[in-house]
Amino acid sequence: MAIGLFSRPKRRRARNLKDVFIPGFGIKFPRSAYNNADSAGATSFGGTNGLLTRLTNNPNWRFVQFDLYPGHITQGPGDYGKNNPDSPLNKLKGRIATLGAMGVKSGLMFVQREFDVSVGNDVRQLLPAHLVSARGTFSATGKTTHIMYEGCLGIEPGVGQGSGQRGYTFQYSNAMIQAWHREFFAAMAAEFDEDPNVFVVGTSESSYGTLSVPFGSGANNPESVASMQSGRIQMVKDLKAAFRKTGVYHDMNHSKELAFDWYTNNVPAQRVWLSASNTHWNASTNIAAAGNNPKGALRYYQDYSGILPKFCQWQGDDMNEINPATGVLHTMQDFHDRLTSAYIGANMCLIQYKLTAPSGNVFSDYDDFIKTLPYPHGGLVSTRPTFVV
Repeated sequence: MAIGLFSRPKRRRARNLKDVFIPGFGIKFPRSAYNNADSAGATSFGGTNGLLTRLTNNPNWRFVQFDLYPGHITQGPGDYGKNNPDSPLNKLKGRIATLGAMGVKSGLMFVQREFDVSVGNDVRQLLPAHLVSARGTFSATGKTTHIMYEGCLGIEPGVGQGSGQRGYTFQYSNAMIQAWHREFFAAMAAEFDEDPNVFVVGTSESSYGTLSVPFGSGANNPESVASMQSGRIQMVKDLKAAFRKTGVYHDMNHSKELAFDWYTNNVPAQRVWLSASNTHWNASTNIAAAGNNPKGALRYYQDYSGILPKFCQWQGDDMNEINPATGVLHTMQDFHDRLTSAYIGANMCLIQYKLTAPSGNVFSDYDDFIKTLPYPHGGLVSTRPTFVV
């Protein structure tokens, strides 16, 4: 038996080259922030009214997150655009450097799901073109007809996700997807793992526990729940193996059971953070909302106090939620009170950049609200938990 097989995992921070714990508020950039040319639009990076202007004018934005779509970055087999100064990869690197010079750190979220794909794109945002392989079509009664692709499963976006067009998520246990992820993670780690301005990488919420699951069975979804979860866990382990000097988070958006399973079986060995992509009062999980106790994965973070960073996200559908105690739309103050309360006590909060909620309610004032919070942590918990890398 190997010596130390059951010994306590050694902390890795001593060999880490960067600070991977940035308490406070971050902003989630839309894909256009690195993939499109700058313009006057509010969703550009350096345009007249772009995201860089917001960051410059608000010191309480401590970090940002870029959604990383493999189909944008990969130019061809083994080609990630390193030698092309105008490639999305080099645009992204330049923008990360610009933010770093301002004292703003960056994170990368590896996207494994796409809602509402158009006929022209299909899965070419999730997969590079050379790996896209159609295998016919799939439809179920009352559902959207999907083109079937190797390594991808059809999902139904649902009423809350917009147009009702096709959507896809990776089939995590598929051998091609696993091999591709290992290649892609290694290539991105070669670019960003040593970069002191990139403090965290992670997964989109569909990586483990989400309401947007593949529908049907047989041809569209040949997986069992256990097989899908095993494949998803392997993906996160592969991400952690590639990024050895950067924080890694695993986004979960479902039940206490899934969060507890990940914590019990993986956290002590993997040192992977747990993130929750909503702070819902009304998220559809396994317990009813009551008074000040919301549903959603953040409800259970009290179990992990001092062990994991409480890394929450405020996304588009949170902006449209109703307070069950009052029956009216939540305010920014409601949101902040939840984050700083005893039952959540968040270390970091990532807010999705969105000027309007799905209902059309205008939320352009959240930037002004965050300016009013205590600098530099916005009132969030600033203590470094034990298992931060």
